[in-house]
Amino acid sequence: MNLFRTYVKPAFHAVVLSGALAALFSGSISVTQAKELPFFSANSRIDENRWYIADGWTNGDNQSCEWRRDALSTDNKALLLTLSDRGGKVRPIGCPAIQYKKVTGFGRYEARMRTAAGSGLNTAFFTYAGPPNQGPVHDEIDMEFIGTHPDTVDLTVWTNGKPSPAQALRVPLGYDASKSFHKYAIEWLPDAVRFYADGKLIHETKKGDPIPSHPSYLYFSLWSGSKVEDEWMGHFTYTGPVTAEVAWTKYTPLPGKV
Repeated sequence: MNLFRTYVKPAFHAVVLSGALAALFSGSISVTQAKELPFFSANSRIDENRWYIADGWTNGDNQSCEWRRDALSTDNKALLLTLSDRGGKVRPIGCPAIQYKKVTGFGRYEARMRTAAGSGLNTAFFTYAGPPNQGPVHDEIDMEFIGTHPDTVDLTVWTNGKPSPAQALRVPLGYDASKSFHKYAIEWLPDAVRFYADGKLIHETKKGDPIPSHPSYLYFSLWSGSKVEDEWMGHFTYTGPVTAEVAWTKYTPLPGKV
């Protein structure tokens, strides 16, 4: 399950990200020529020429927090995503979300992250295509780290508004993702989606499963659920600021399929 079906608010032009082509090897994508998507500009601030920062709105009744610009910061080593009681116009709790401004397509998406722990929290790394700026489509590939279960990751693939499998698949990681940085990857191919943790394949779609096909935007976010999501994420009660971190993210396009 994912709550970002109507997440994309700004209307950016659909420009495919250019990058070095990667070679295919044994059905997978070589990561040797991955193109890093830097978060920071030369002055160590978040590069808003590349990234859109959500601010002053919320993703409906499923959230108990409001997207806030000041919930994103940097320590010069990583992007810091902080949920706190610095709310705004819509919710008393503020939370961070950031979107790469150019759409990307088939290929490999990587990120080195430390997630947030706590009941009712969701640290998300995902791709999305849909309203309002891409028409009535809804394609999405999700890696969601639920703070109630920090040693697992929830995986979902949405194609034309329908999830496959029907519900999010919860996969054990064998470690607490909130304690230290680990590398995660989504490999999006025309006939399969594969998910990796620290280089290990943890899930792959089945042959014949529907696969997203629309160019999509890349996102990172940390948010708290409302009572609507208690069954999935656990009940959220604010007890103090909590932070997730993203050290870097990379994209390697599939040759001829961007």
